[in-house]
Amino acid sequence: MSLLKKVCVLTLVMIALVIPVMAISDNAAGEVWISRSSVEVTSGFNDRSAGTIMFTVDNDGEDDELVTVSVINRIDTNVVYTVQDILVPAGSKLYEVYITFRTDSVGTHQAKVVLTSENDVVHPVKGEMGFSFTVDRSIWSNITTYIIIIVIIVIIAIAVFLKMRGAPKAEKTHSFTAMEEERKASKKRSSTEREEYKGRKKK
Repeated sequence: MSLLKKVCVLTLVMIALVIPVMAISDNAAGEVWISRSSVEVTSGFNDRSAGTIMFTVDNDGEDDELVTVSVINRIDTNVVYTVQDILVPAGSKLYEVYITFRTDSVGTHQAKVVLTSENDVVHPVKGEMGFSFTVDRSIWSNITTYIIIIVIIVIIAIAVFLKMRGAPKAEKTHSFTAMEEERKASKKRSSTEREEYKGRKKK
């Protein structure tokens, strides 16, 4: 066999080996990626409760795809707000993904959403998108709120105490006056009856 034939055979063998590997790699890569739209904050964040963000993804594959969503600080990538797995239905277009997480660090945060797939070992990152969100201070984190509540409770308690204390006293005074008048009337009737009895007896 000539050298040219050997080279041709070797080339054909290499092509035959490479094509299945490429096909497997493409099949494992998955078909999910972040749609080209912005991340939307759908419910606000504060230092005592979680907030929610929403973005959309596409899945052109024939199977549901399990992917991982990571929300990371863009300035300090060591700060990871959350990592959540989501299942994207097959054939989805602009599939809405809602991610809820909490951070108690008050202020505006620069973050990014990173979408990854374990099925694709060659290109695991399926897209990332930056956004910002603001964490407000909750009214329950302010000592003034508790002071106002305590003052209101004290005022209500004093008002109820004075009302309860005043109501029986007025009733007692009224009752005593009525009893006194009734006693005098009864005494007067007794005196009149005695006088009439004495008058009848003398006759």
